[in-house]
Amino acid sequence: MNRAIIMIIFTGLVTYLARVIPLLLYRGKEPSKFVRSFLEYIPYSALAAILFPEILYSTDSMLTAALGGSCATILIIKKQNMIITVAGTILLVYILNLSI
Repeated sequence: MNRAIIMIIFTGLVTYLARVIPLLLYRGKEPSKFVRSFLEYIPYSALAAILFPEILYSTDSMLTAALGGSCATILIIKKQNMIITVAGTILLVYILNLSI
């Protein structure tokens, strides 16, 4: 039990430091246009990396899975909110699976 508590505290400390150190180092500095542009695409890249392997096998029908992946891609290209992208894609695939 004590080991688990120590690990939880250590994990929290490491997570906290990883967030505070950059904040302290870059206080008052404006990131370059390239860095801002790069950071803007990280949520979409993370979503794609997490979801893409599962997209094709997420449903019983490869067609509905491909259409859902296409819907997500279009919404991402149009720079929609992450919640709108995920919810819209889930809704589309659900409706397509009902009709097939």
